[in-house]
Amino acid sequence: MHPKITPLNFTYKKDDSDVWVLNTDDIPIDKSLIKDQQFVHLAPLSVGGNHKHPRIEWFVAVGDLEFIWFDVNGEKKSTEMNPNGELLLIEVPPYLPHAVRNISETRIGILFEFADGKMKHVEKVPVA
Repeated sequence: MHPKITPLNFTYKKDDSDVWVLNTDDIPIDKSLIKDQQFVHLAPLSVGGNHKHPRIEWFVAVGDLEFIWFDVNGEKKSTEMNPNGELLLIEVPPYLPHAVRNISETRIGILFEFADGKMKHVEKVPVA
């Protein structure tokens, strides 16, 4: 079991600046599956998650955020969520132990989270 990582294209990006727009309609998720969504603010050096649960989640991050998970062998894996400003869609399968860590010492990170249900039956798992 592992996350599915898909590069995303901006809906619109200004050539002369770092201004971009991503319309949520352009994110490749079956919209009929989305039953919950939220913005998550991660302060510098903070961690969210450290758990597993039965719902599917999809993450799009902005900032110096790192996605961390345990693979089927219990080995810790990680990936940048916004490498060099690139947008990624990370699909988290059910019961995958995971966490999101802001590795910046000075800047906040923002995570936009979609899910196929409300959060329930959460089991704490120390991942990060």
